[in-house]
This record gives sequence, C-alpha cells and structure tokens, in this order.
Amino acid sequence: MPRSEATGYQGGMKTFLAPLRRLVPALMLLAATTPGQAQLPLAPLAAPSLVQTAAADCGAIGRSIAAGEGGTVRSAVAENRGGRTVCVIVYTVPAKGGQPPRVVRKQVPAN
Repeated sequence: MPRSEATGYQGGMKTFLAPLRRLVPALMLLAATTPGQAQLPLAPLAAPSLVQTAAADCGAIGRSIAAGEGGTVRSAVAENRGGRTVCVIVYTVPAKGGQPPRVVRKQVPAN
C-alpha cells in the first residue's frame, strides 16, 4: 500500500492552494470597495528642530575629529545619555606597516 493511502492524504499542493486562489481576488475586491473613511488618518510626525541641529553638528564634529587623525567618518550620531546630548562618532584611520585600517569610536559632547 502506498504511503499516501496509508496516511489518508488525498491531494497535493494544487488542491491545497485552490481555495486560496478564489479567496485572494475576493479580498482584493473587498479592500478596493471599502470607503476611504474607514482608514485611520495618519498624522505626520514632527521631529524637534533641536534634534536635527544636533545631528548636523555631530557630522561637523565627526569630520573635524577624523580629519585631525587623517581618517574618514563612518557615522556620527546624536544620542541622549543621562540627560545630555553627546555625539557618538565612528571613523576609520589608515594603518601603517601593511596593517588593516583601525576603526575608532569616540563620544564627545554635542555642544
């Protein structure tokens, strides 16, 4: 007796997906006909201008620190640490003597 007969298996992938093939177009039609008022209005998120200014300052601070060591900035991010805004700067410095470049991470005050 084949295994499919012993387990009572009656179909394959085509018979399993057949109901879904009928259901998906019906759901798409239903979604297209619902009124637009049924959707929740999404309000745009307003970012405080201070955060944007600090992020711009972190980029400038990161470039100046990396340039002082002859490196290039990978990332400069403003973070809030203990109520203070600090810039977390990650930059690479070329190595000497055939070594791979060093990755340096520093925290400096944003002000």
